[in-house]
Amino acid sequence: MTAYAGIAGDVWISTSPPTALGAPETANDSGDHIHYFMATHIAWDQTKTMTVQCSPNGTTGWVTVTDYVFLWPVGEIVFNTARVVSTNNFVRVFAGSWFTLTQLPGAHMWKMQAKANTKDITTFGATGNYALNLTTTKAATFSVQMYASDAKILTEMGATNTSGGIIVCSFYWDVTNSRRWQFYALTTGEDTNVVSQDVNKQTVNLVNTGPIYRITSSSFSTATVKML
Repeated sequence: MTAYAGIAGDVWISTSPPTALGAPETANDSGDHIHYFMATHIAWDQTKTMTVQCSPNGTTGWVTVTDYVFLWPVGEIVFNTARVVSTNNFVRVFAGSWFTLTQLPGAHMWKMQAKANTKDITTFGATGNYALNLTTTKAATFSVQMYASDAKILTEMGATNTSGGIIVCSFYWDVTNSRRWQFYALTTGEDTNVVSQDVNKQTVNLVNTGPIYRITSSSFSTATVKML
């Protein structure tokens, strides 16, 4: 197990509104012709129109396709079937909107609590009289403490957020090496504490909406980006 100093952590969040793509952006093949990662922008807005195109040579013959899923917080395209070399293995996003992530001012502590929800499905005569449980959903909550009274996250809860209230969060445990959790989140609450003989403190609580991704490098690949 590798130990990390807490000082290596950090918190970055997206800011509304997202930026509409001005020109097509290349998606890089991970090597299996199924998983492609966006070349420039990492986090994308699922509430805005997205157009993915394929080409046989990367220059001409671009065709809009729909046989994929897009992993929005990490900019990954996963095709239903492998692209075919010289037929459709060059990929780009022709239309979409991407988020800019910036450092959260004054952050000095973050906490993650993950859980799996279960449902008791024990029937009469269960083996050994042991209860049986079925996993239903997974969820995680996050909190951030800041030496500040900053309106950035609160602003994202208001009318300026044009993305259904979602923000993209990067919670780093090793910012130097880009090791982090990254996910869509909704803000669930905020507490500000002001004491005359202390410094202003702010705590913001968030909950994930959709998958959480574990990222272990600044270079995205199927080895460094894992969906939990």
